[in-house]
Amino acid sequence: MRPNRNTSQLLLRLLFKAAWVRKDRAFTALVSVAVVATIATAALTIYSDLESKLSREFRGFGANIVVTKNSGALTAGELAGIHKTVGDSAEIVPVGYAIATETKSNAKIVVGGADIDKLRRLNSSWSFSNAGQGSALVGARVDETMTHGAALQLSFGKTSALIKPAGFFHSGSDDDSRVYIPLEDFVRLTGVQPNTTLVRVEGRPDEIQNAIASLSAALPQAEVKPVRQITQAQTAVVGKTRSVVLASSAVVVVLIMLCMVATFTGSVLERRKDFAVMKALGASNRTVNFLFASESALLAIAGSAAGYIFGCGIAFWIGKANFDAAILPQPLLLVPVLLGSVLLALIASTAPLRLLQQIQPAGILRGE
Repeated sequence: MRPNRNTSQLLLRLLFKAAWVRKDRAFTALVSVAVVATIATAALTIYSDLESKLSREFRGFGANIVVTKNSGALTAGELAGIHKTVGDSAEIVPVGYAIATETKSNAKIVVGGADIDKLRRLNSSWSFSNAGQGSALVGARVDETMTHGAALQLSFGKTSALIKPAGFFHSGSDDDSRVYIPLEDFVRLTGVQPNTTLVRVEGRPDEIQNAIASLSAALPQAEVKPVRQITQAQTAVVGKTRSVVLASSAVVVVLIMLCMVATFTGSVLERRKDFAVMKALGASNRTVNFLFASESALLAIAGSAAGYIFGCGIAFWIGKANFDAAILPQPLLLVPVLLGSVLLALIASTAPLRLLQQIQPAGILRGE
């Protein structure tokens, strides 16, 4: 027999009344479900947006792809091909390299020619300090051993120039032993056009690999290589962060499940006389189990709805605090969180339901 509207309303009144009469037990169960839903929502929201946020964080660590012409300089058509292949969202900096001689010490220095502003944006993680009205960027090792804040007199074979620093930088890599000057000055002094292009492609590691494959196909005369330190670090950080998020969430869910089992078991023991009366009046085990499971599901729905809201807020805060960019709520997660919370509540009710089936009305009502 299908329940009619009046039956459904009576069932809801019974469920709400049972929760209201035992507010402490119901509140404990509600908070337990809300905690599970909060952790699950926050973890899944962060998990779904983690790669894009970490990719954004890795943006300042420089190029993740290096394109080098095997012989000669990169032509205008090849540079246009790089732009077309990786798209407008990628950062592209053509660079030429030459060996110069510092006239005072007769030391050799690697000099790079590039768009200085683009180079600084590409390597925003470098530590920069301004030096004056010059146009060059001088590496930390060069400054320590040669310039000490002064200009450099460099010789490029038959030509020479006084290189005035616009700033100094510390990269923590071999770039600290280099000097970068504007590309126009570099070409004028050396007669060498860029044969290398530094490329920063945003995206997941597999998207970076796809970009490398596309560039290799579009530029058969060039060598296209990933910057292993960047791509491997990005892959490792994504994997480890996801593992930590999932492992910590699993531990919390297990602990809260135990709390829910204890809460529901205590509720059954506290209400055993009520259930005994129901059985004495003719209620079957199936009916009593259905009522108790319905109470658990109702608390799970209310707790998971509140937990979803709190979880979205926590994910939003974590995004702003750690990535300086909000992690927006994922509406598609609402239904899985609700269904998952109800399922966990029903699983936690399994042991208490077994106790319900063992209740004997006659013995309970006699006070045994």
